[in-house]
Amino acid sequence: MISLYFFLCVIFTIAIGNLIIILADPDSKIIYSNWVLIINSLVAAGLASYIFLKNRESIEENKENILLTIGLVFWFIANIIWAYYEVVLDIVSPVPSLADFFLLSAYVFLIYRLLIIRKKLRYIIDKKIMYLMIVLTGLFLAYILNLTLDLAQTSNYRGMMLFIVTIAYPTLNSILTILAITILLGIKKEKHHLIPWVCELVGFLAIVVGDSWFAIIVLTTFVEQLWISTLLLSAHYLLIAGGLMWYLRYSIKWKSKDLVYKIVVRIKKRKPSNKIIFSSITIISLVLFSSVYISNGFENGGGKYSLLIKKNSITAKSILTSIDAADGQQNFHKEFVVGAIIPFTGSFSSIGKSTKLALEKAEDDVNKYFEKMNSSSRFNLVMANSKSSAEDSLEAIKQLHSLGAKIIVGPATSTAVSSAKEYADTNNIILISYSSTSPLLSLEGDNLFRLVPDDIYQGKVIADRMTDEGIKVVVPMWRGDIYGNELYKSTKNHFEKLGGKMEEGINYKPHTGKFATSLHRINFIMWNKDLQRLDSIVDEAIKKYGANSVGVFIISYDEITPILIQSSMYHSLANVRWYGSDSIAQNHHITKNIDSALFAIKTNFSNPLYSIDTKSPTIHELIELLEQKLHDGGGSITYPAIAYDSFWISSLSLDTNSTNSSHFLNDKSSNKKSFKDIVFETAESFNKGMSGKIQLNKAGDRMGENYDFWGVSKHPQQGYYVWKTENSSLETNH
Repeated sequence: MISLYFFLCVIFTIAIGNLIIILADPDSKIIYSNWVLIINSLVAAGLASYIFLKNRESIEENKENILLTIGLVFWFIANIIWAYYEVVLDIVSPVPSLADFFLLSAYVFLIYRLLIIRKKLRYIIDKKIMYLMIVLTGLFLAYILNLTLDLAQTSNYRGMMLFIVTIAYPTLNSILTILAITILLGIKKEKHHLIPWVCELVGFLAIVVGDSWFAIIVLTTFVEQLWISTLLLSAHYLLIAGGLMWYLRYSIKWKSKDLVYKIVVRIKKRKPSNKIIFSSITIISLVLFSSVYISNGFENGGGKYSLLIKKNSITAKSILTSIDAADGQQNFHKEFVVGAIIPFTGSFSSIGKSTKLALEKAEDDVNKYFEKMNSSSRFNLVMANSKSSAEDSLEAIKQLHSLGAKIIVGPATSTAVSSAKEYADTNNIILISYSSTSPLLSLEGDNLFRLVPDDIYQGKVIADRMTDEGIKVVVPMWRGDIYGNELYKSTKNHFEKLGGKMEEGINYKPHTGKFATSLHRINFIMWNKDLQRLDSIVDEAIKKYGANSVGVFIISYDEITPILIQSSMYHSLANVRWYGSDSIAQNHHITKNIDSALFAIKTNFSNPLYSIDTKSPTIHELIELLEQKLHDGGGSITYPAIAYDSFWISSLSLDTNSTNSSHFLNDKSSNKKSFKDIVFETAESFNKGMSGKIQLNKAGDRMGENYDFWGVSKHPQQGYYVWKTENSSLETNH
C-alpha cells in the first residue's frame, strides 16, 4: 500500500510540474520548458548529492552513488547551457556544443555506474530475454538511424556532427535502458531496492522516447508538438528523484541530529488524516494552476490575447473630466482610443518589440503636440498581440473594438489583415497597416489603408535587380500564404517579361508558431527535406547556365534564419546569389547568428525594403531609442517608422472627425465628410512623419517604387554583423 501511495505521489508531482508547460502559451513553451528542465534536474542532482554526502564515509563501497551524482550534475549544467543558448541569447548553439559535452559525458558515468551494479548482482539473465531486448533495441536504433540519415546532410563537418549527435542520444539512452532492465530483473524480489529501480527504468524509457520524439515530428509534421519531448525529459528527472527519495527513506541510516530526519519524524507524529492529505493536495493544485494562469497572463501582456491597456481604463465614447488642482476649474479632455495589432509572438515577431516602442513614442509625441496646441484631445494607445496568426488577429480586432477603437494600426501581415478585414468593414473600423503588401488586398471602397506599396511594385523591383546583376534563371522558395504566393507571382511575371526563367521551386507550408522560427536542431533537420530539393534544382540550373547566372529567390518571415543556417551545408545553394523580400530585410536574428550572417554575406543576400526618409530627425531619435531599449536588436526600422506615422494619422483623423461632427450638428447645411475620407486626406497632407511624403491610390495603398536593397556586412571596427543599404549611410544591427 505504501508503494502504491508513493507511485501516486510521483505521478501527481510529474503531472503538476508538466502542467506548467502544457498550459503555457505556444510561444512561451520554450521558456517554461527550459525552466522546468532546470528545476527538475536540479532536484534530482540535489538528492543524489545528498545521498553521496550521507555515504561519504564509505566511498569505496558506494562508488555508484558518486557516479550517479556526477552524471546528474552534468545533466543539470547542460540544461542551464541549453537555456542560455535558447532563451537568453536566442542563437543557434554550436554542433557539438558545450551542452553536448556535459550531456554526453554524463552518460559515461551513468553507464559505468550501471555496469558496476550489474556486476555486483551476479545475476545471469535468461538468454532469450537478452536476445529479445537486443533485437528490439537494434530495430529501434536502425529505424532512427535510417530516418535521420535520410534527412541529414553529411557532406560537410557541421552536417556530419549534427547527424552523430542526433543519433548518439537515443543510442546511449537505449544502453542505459537495457542495463536498467537487467538490474531490475536481478532484484525483483527485493522490495525496497525494486521500487527505486522501477522509477529509474521508467525514467530511462521516458528519455528514450523524448530524445527520439523528432521521429514522430518528421513522420506526422506535428512540428508544434515538440514540447511533448520536454514533458518526457522533465518526467525522467522527477522519476529519478522519486527513486532517490525512496532510497533515502528505506536504505539510508539516519542519525537523530540530521535535519531531514527531524522534519520527517515531526511530520510522522502528526499522522494527518486522509481528509487533510486530500485537502492539501487540492490546495497545492489550485495554487499551481493559479500560478500558471497568472504567469501566462504576464507573459502575454495581461490577457489571453495580450491586450496591454495603458493609463486610464477606456470605454467606448469616453470623455473624461479632470480637475485642475491650481485653480479648481474643470478641464474637459476628449479621450480617444487608437488600437494597434502587433505580432509580439509568432513567425513575424522580429518586428514586434520595435513597433511597440515606436507606437509608444508616437503616443507621447502626439499628446505633447495637442497639449502644446491647447487642444483638449488626448489619445490612448491600446495594443493587442496578433501572434502572427489569422485567428488571433481576428480576436484582437474584436477585443480592441470592445474597448472603443474606431481606428487600428495594423495588423502587420497580409494574412492577418485578410482575417480582420471583414470585421473591420462590417463594424466601420479603419485599419492602417504598416507592413501588409499583398496585391489581393488592394480593393477600392474598403476600410483598409496601407502605408506601404503593394507587391506589384516590389516584384518589379526584385526582377529588375536580378536582371541587372546578370541572373538568367531563378529558383524560388516561398511561403504558401496570401503574401508569399502573390509576391512570387508578381516577381515571376516581371522577371519573365525581362527574358528570365523562373523554375518551379519550393512552395512550403508556413507554420505560425514558435517552432518554425526556432533554432532547435530538430527544426534544422525538418528544413533539410525542402533544402535538399532546392539544392538539387539549383545544381541542375548551374550545370546548364553557370553559377553566375543562377539565383535563389526566397520569401519568408522569421523562419529565414534557420533556413539560411541550414542552407550553408549545401554546396550549390552556397555558390549562387540569393534574393529575398521586404519581410526579411533588417531581420536582427540573421545578424545575431554567425552562421546565417556569414551565409548572407557569401551569397550577397539582397532584400528590398520600401525606402523611408532617413534625413528626418525623428527617425534618428527612434533608432537611438531602439538601440537603447533593445540591446539584442529590434528588427526593421522601416516598419516601426511607418507605424509611428500611422499613429499620428490615426490621432489627427480622430480629432478632425470629432471637430467635423460638432460642426455638422451646429450647421445642418454642411456636408459631413466620412471618417474614411478624413483618414485619406489626413494621410496625404501629413508632414510630421518619418517615412516621407504619402500618396495613396484609390485602394488606399501607398504609391511609390522607391526601394532600398539591404545586405549583411561585418562592422569594420566592432566585428559584429549589421544590415546595410547600398543607397544610404543608414546602418543598423537591428
